[in-house]
Amino acid sequence: MSKNHKLEKPLTEVELQVMSAIWGLGDCTVKEVQQEISKTRELAYTSIATMMKILEQKGIVKSAKSEKAHLYSALITKASYETSSLQHLADNLFQGDPTSMVMKLLNDSKLTKAELSSIQKIIDERIGS
Repeated sequence: MSKNHKLEKPLTEVELQVMSAIWGLGDCTVKEVQQEISKTRELAYTSIATMMKILEQKGIVKSAKSEKAHLYSALITKASYETSSLQHLADNLFQGDPTSMVMKLLNDSKLTKAELSSIQKIIDERIGS
């Protein structure tokens, strides 16, 4: 599986927390992921180990035996996951219309003028203005 593999459906909340830790840490152990996640949420070591095994079975991470523990690494990049998640959201909630999705975000979010300016700059660059 390539680092740009696209998932068929988004990760669950806990799977995403685990993957966020793995993306941030790089090659890591269950203990390291637990320490990272414990900064915002308490999950038992066994719960994290189970979730990492599930992610491995889904082909999202791989593990390799090291001296004392298994090292896990991501098989998909965060950028690839972001792209496939947004596409899934556009397809399934906004009937395949990314314009509606972006408009909803722009109209309902409490974006600052600086954030709106950044978005405008990206749009201008995309359309060649």
